[in-house]
Amino acid sequence: MCIVAVKYFPEIGWVGVKNRDRNYQPVIIIKQSFRQDIERMYILDKLTKYTEGLNEYGICILSSAVATKRDEKEGNKGRSKSFASPDGKKVRTALFEKDIDDAVNVIIKSKLPGNTIVFNKERAILIEAAYSDSSRENFVFKQIEISKDKNAVRTNHGILISWAGYQPSKDNLKEQASRESSEARLSQVLKDIQKVKDSRRMLDCISNTENNDPQLNPLRMDDREGKLRTTGQIMIIPSELTLYYRPVHCKVEFDFDKINSGKSKTFFQILSSREILKRNYVDYEKCVANILSKIIIERE
Repeated sequence: MCIVAVKYFPEIGWVGVKNRDRNYQPVIIIKQSFRQDIERMYILDKLTKYTEGLNEYGICILSSAVATKRDEKEGNKGRSKSFASPDGKKVRTALFEKDIDDAVNVIIKSKLPGNTIVFNKERAILIEAAYSDSSRENFVFKQIEISKDKNAVRTNHGILISWAGYQPSKDNLKEQASRESSEARLSQVLKDIQKVKDSRRMLDCISNTENNDPQLNPLRMDDREGKLRTTGQIMIIPSELTLYYRPVHCKVEFDFDKINSGKSKTFFQILSSREILKRNYVDYEKCVANILSKIIIERE
């Protein structure tokens, strides 16, 4: 499960960030595509083909799941070669659009479930969407445009559509715990995003780890088996046509010579995870040594 957030900065425009939480360790491929004469820069989960990113016209898409049961099982499904996330394809298709309203229409017409934010430098549109039945035939959505003096944050339950995503439940302890996590993470990010004054520090608002229960933190550093944890952080600045990615619990594949060429209109920047590791591990040097030893073993 995930967090998405956007904030407007007068000097740079809208900036979007996301924590991507999974119950498996993904391999993330950084892709730069030139199909249909449209340049797109996006992350691609190698296992499930899920996608988020931007295009050369500054159209950016980030989304957080409300189809939670299906999303939680995605890792196991993805081990079948025949499985690929239909939502990833819907996002990639929407990134072919040059206009933000057209991209929003593609998201809606393709029936993409989730709390999705479509934004460019000057505009940000929030779409809450979900299927109201298990047959996935009755698609319901609501959309609002976010004013520049407001911030938008979403986790894994609906606000415009209150029945979407995790629900309060006295009878289902797992569902109740998931709802409490979704609400706690939302509340913390809404608080922390107010403190961000520098657009370059937007990832700070989704990096809080102060709660003793890691499942209640926006940045979930949880080593327990089967628990959701943050695998990576995304930041997109449409005015710079740049996608930033900070790996946390994942592997990343990219080729700077191919994706950041002199002819590129969109760009990718890898961010160091050192700041997060220092904050969350007592023996930082030992942690780094362990990571490096794993890299060496894999190379051999």
